[in-house]
Amino acid sequence: MQSFSGLNGAPAWSPDGNKLALVLSKDGNPEVYVLDLVQRRLNRVTHHFGIDTEPSWTPDGQSLIFTSDRGGQPQIYQVYLPTGDITRLTFEGSYNARGRLTQDGRYLTMVHQQGGSFHIAVQDLQTGRLDLLTQTAMDESPTIAPNGSIVMYATQAGGRGVLGRCLWTVT
Repeated sequence: MQSFSGLNGAPAWSPDGNKLALVLSKDGNPEVYVLDLVQRRLNRVTHHFGIDTEPSWTPDGQSLIFTSDRGGQPQIYQVYLPTGDITRLTFEGSYNARGRLTQDGRYLTMVHQQGGSFHIAVQDLQTGRLDLLTQTAMDESPTIAPNGSIVMYATQAGGRGVLGRCLWTVT
């Protein structure tokens, strides 16, 4: 695998394991790329003057969700890979990042800023409803269990970093 000058990070495997989404700043600012591991071909997915980062695959492997400041503040977007069409997914609040989808693609978990604190939230992509899952001050890096019922995240407790979890059910 080749490395480039600048940022080389945020790797995410495609559902079939044949591609890798990643963030490179080799052309200036951070952009999302897809590396086809079978054909050994690198394709730039986003083209924006700001920051595009934190890619994550949709369950069908046809799209990536990612964090971008293209709307002025960090929000979560989706790019449909066959066409390059980009859709903004989050609108509530001034900071939404590190999006991850449930296995059915309906729910988006994220880091959501509210009142100066960073919490874990889940948004129903069909209805737009956003629910806060945590109330601690510095939560980050959410991940969803394959069965969709547990969200784990990094947080602080007693002055040190720990993993937290919350049970989540669709209401």
